[in-house]
Amino acid sequence: MTFAGLGLARLAHAAERMPRAYDIPFATWSDEEPLYLFYPGDKLEIVVPSAPELNRQTQIGPDGRITLALIGQVMAAYRSVPELQQVVAAKYAQILRDPTIFVYPGDTTPMRVLVGGEVRNPGWVDMMADMDALQATLAAGGFTDGAKREKVMLIRRGRNGGAMQRIIDLKTPLKGKASEMVALRRFDILYVPRSGIAEAGVFMNQWVNNLIPGGVQNYFMYQAFN
Repeated sequence: MTFAGLGLARLAHAAERMPRAYDIPFATWSDEEPLYLFYPGDKLEIVVPSAPELNRQTQIGPDGRITLALIGQVMAAYRSVPELQQVVAAKYAQILRDPTIFVYPGDTTPMRVLVGGEVRNPGWVDMMADMDALQATLAAGGFTDGAKREKVMLIRRGRNGGAMQRIIDLKTPLKGKASEMVALRRFDILYVPRSGIAEAGVFMNQWVNNLIPGGVQNYFMYQAFN
């Protein structure tokens, strides 16, 4: 066998030993803004017009719950304002007649995104203000020499809680040419591949699915907290 043949055989053997990634059923991409979900650490106000003595300003605990007068603990994290209003109203309906509940968001926990792959300091990046994909990548230390900058994967929570993904070009703006600046949202995931976008599947299994309990689907759908 030639040296070239040996090299190909070794590459094929190495590919067989690579961990296989789980297939992720990405939803169709949409720029529609999903409803805001509360997170541990967020502050909010509960108003009960028919019983103002029950009004509360509170903060969501690390377990995702708030404590309210007469009804005790309520799971508030990973719920939207309408969902939380319905849950609290249902609990107060056991002691009040047709209660109307209003939930007002207060201070929220810091915004952040997850940046991985071929960047120098992969991990969480705090968003002090509006941030686009290129800014987040540079905040993660910038690209490594082997980064495929024109094929960056952006993964985002969709309106129904599922994961959406699109490919964006971060190479063109670095050359000083006009390009779309993709704004990020809270808890977006950016992945910079090394040699091809096909490797992103392995990343999802090895990195995100190991970093976040329950994997990327639970990361966006919050099933682990309900």
